[in-house]
Amino acid sequence: MTLMSALPPGLAHKLVHFSTLVSQGDYANAITVLGDLKRIFEATQPGCRNEFLVLFEKLELMVLGVRQRERLLGETVDRLDASHSELKNLELRLKKENSALKQQLRHRFSVGKVIGASPKMANILRLAQRVAETTVNVLITGETGTGKEMVAKVVHYSGQRRHGPFMAVNCTAVPDTLFESEFFGIEKGVATGVEKRRGLIEGSTGGTLFLDEIGDMSLATQAKILRVLELGEVTPVGGRETVPVDVRLVCATNRELAKDIEDGRFRRDLYYRIKVVHLDLPPLRERRDDILLLAESFLTTFAHGMGRGRMTFSRAAREALREYPWPGNIRELENEVERAVALAYSSKIYLDDLSEEIRRKSSSVHLTDPALSATPLASAGRLKRLERDAILSCLAECGGNRTKAAKMLGISRESLRRKLKGNGDSASEALDGETPDTADSGAGVPVAGEFPS
Repeated sequence: MTLMSALPPGLAHKLVHFSTLVSQGDYANAITVLGDLKRIFEATQPGCRNEFLVLFEKLELMVLGVRQRERLLGETVDRLDASHSELKNLELRLKKENSALKQQLRHRFSVGKVIGASPKMANILRLAQRVAETTVNVLITGETGTGKEMVAKVVHYSGQRRHGPFMAVNCTAVPDTLFESEFFGIEKGVATGVEKRRGLIEGSTGGTLFLDEIGDMSLATQAKILRVLELGEVTPVGGRETVPVDVRLVCATNRELAKDIEDGRFRRDLYYRIKVVHLDLPPLRERRDDILLLAESFLTTFAHGMGRGRMTFSRAAREALREYPWPGNIRELENEVERAVALAYSSKIYLDDLSEEIRRKSSSVHLTDPALSATPLASAGRLKRLERDAILSCLAECGGNRTKAAKMLGISRESLRRKLKGNGDSASEALDGETPDTADSGAGVPVAGEFPS
């Protein structure tokens, strides 16, 4: 006797219907049909619990479990779809940001953005712009701090390789023992825990590799770089196949490579490989026309970054900056301006706001700021000048109204008049005959800049 034949009449059809609903994934209706099956069976055999009722209960638990798992699976798929959409949107946003950043870099390091009005620097920039459209190797020489990396970026971002990467490496920071793995890459499994990694040269393919301080590279390392330039390929550490590379090499050094060649410290063949075009940057002392331009640019940048507002140099400070020899070149000038902005008491940088070395070594050190030399300010010194700057600033903020300025400063109007007179304000002498309306309106009141400077 078969199982189906032992079922009460009508149950076989509903059991087939139940099976169909389960196969179609219609679990809600399947559970309903299963309930009908149990009721029909119990009606035909009341009070009897046999293997059929046990089977129906197990089928119900099975369907509920499958429905729960499929619901969880559906939620997981929905989350994955949402994550995929989010990742796609993030990818698009990153591509846009990357494009915008590259555009900013191209704008920042364009020839027109480089500060240099002196004839020597103008010639360097013209040559850099011309060589940027080619793929030849470039050697940049000059003293420390003359802006060699900046010129290298101008060459990269102004030319046809601007869409590729710009990789900068300080050769003195890479020891010989790590040179091959850092520059050529390394294969997985060469050593315990080592993962596959591309080298700097392969990572620069399609772009520019900037080797700073190449004159300090060892002879053994020079030979490896020369082979890459000759063959146009690298072999990762632990690898068996070579990897083709397409890299423009821009090198920089503050050494005399010609002398190093004679002394046996630098390979002659590598020298001629990297020196297809030579850009020799002049020191800052040979481009004095650019000193104040650079100083003003740094002043604007640092004043904005420190929230100091608009700042200026006094005449004596400008002369001191221009006459100082700047052995550290642009980097030293940048640091000096940053220091002055951080330590200056007012919105104007005076001679005594500059470092002692500049005041001492400058040929204009005998000059003093008019703010410190004019009578009666000469005897008052720095404190009197700071007091005067504070009063002028307050007067400007109050629109020249001395009554409001005195209240803001926390002093009487008569005290303000005495301080103005003591600081050389000849107009304050007329206050004795002022009417209240005239005094409060600010008529005849000097604005910032009218004091002797």
